[in-house]
Parts: sequence; C-alpha cells; structure tokens
Amino acid sequence: MPGDGAPSLRQRNKDRSRAEIATAALRLFSDKGFTGVTVDEIVAAAGVSRRTFFRYFETKEEALLAAYPELNATLTESLIEGGANHPLEAVRGGLHRLADWYVERAEVVLERSQVIRDTVQLGARNLEFLSQWENAIASTVATHIEADPSCLLARTAGATLVGAFRAALTQWVRSNCTDDLHTLIDATLDVVANGLIAEIGGAASAARV
Repeated sequence: MPGDGAPSLRQRNKDRSRAEIATAALRLFSDKGFTGVTVDEIVAAAGVSRRTFFRYFETKEEALLAAYPELNATLTESLIEGGANHPLEAVRGGLHRLADWYVERAEVVLERSQVIRDTVQLGARNLEFLSQWENAIASTVATHIEADPSCLLARTAGATLVGAFRAALTQWVRSNCTDDLHTLIDATLDVVANGLIAEIGGAASAARV
C-alpha cells in the first residue's frame, strides 16, 4: 500500500534499470578491461540509450562502483539504528551488514575487484567512496563524545575502522571468497577495538563532566 515504506513501482523499475546497466558494464569490463570499454558499448549491451545511461551514471567509474551508494546508505542506517549502543558496537553491527551484502554477491565482488586492481585510476575513485564510510563512522563517534565529526579522535576512528574492514575484505577476496568474511571482520576489529574503546570512553567521560 502507498505510504507503507515500500518503494513504488516506478522506483523499482528505476532500480532495476540501474542494476541492469551496471551488470552489463561489469561484464564488459571483465572481458575487455576497463579502459577498453566505451559508454556506447555499455548501452548496446544493456539495451538502453546513452541518455538512459547518463540518467543513472555520470561516468564509467560510477557504473562499475554502482553499489557504493547503496552500501553507504546501509551503513548509515545501521549506525543510526545502533545509536543507543557504544559507537563501536554500532559500527561492528553496520560492517557485518555490509558483509552480508558482499557474501550474497561474492561472484560479482570478485569480478569487480579484479577490474579495480587492473586499472590504476579506479583506486582513487574507490577511496573516495570509502571516505563516505569513514565520515559516517566519525559522525557516530563524535555524537557519542559530544564533539565535532572533524575532531582528531572521530576521524581517526573512522579511518581505522574502515581500514580494518578493508583488510578483512581484501583477505576474503584473496581467498576467492572461501574464508568466512564475518570472522575476518571480527578479527580485524578486535585488533583495533581495545585502544579505541579506551580513547572514546575517556573522551565521552570528559565531555559529560
């Protein structure tokens, strides 16, 4: 029913079209390499017009990294839902939700990872999207310690925790997605958690004095 929070038919159609273009693009990138594929080839493979392609993506890079806006929204939503918890618990829960997404799409993740590794210019664009995750985590930590998200502790927490997630994800991809991603995430987060717990706890106490 309208108003129940479910996406409309129009939105579902738009989401499906966007996903189909991204799938066609990834298939071509995997076969021919990122630099060897043109937008015209993508639209031909997807069966859409150039106008439709640019309605959803500004560049080929965005088509390859099409999942990141969804992942960013998922992480942000999880952090909000876990706001009553210690920020590191909320972050851990959010990163495990991202892990669920990756595990469900392991084959696609492997294809995309190979394209990114083989194309130098994609590294910077990939990091740009990951910085959004860092900012979301920094905001969560800053709220807990009643500080600005740009403060050193919040930014350090964001960068460190996303770095831990990336380390786990890299190990998982190197195993051809045969390792347990959730176990890897817990292992990497445990490496950094003790120091952050102490720092965040101290800052939170100081803020409430």
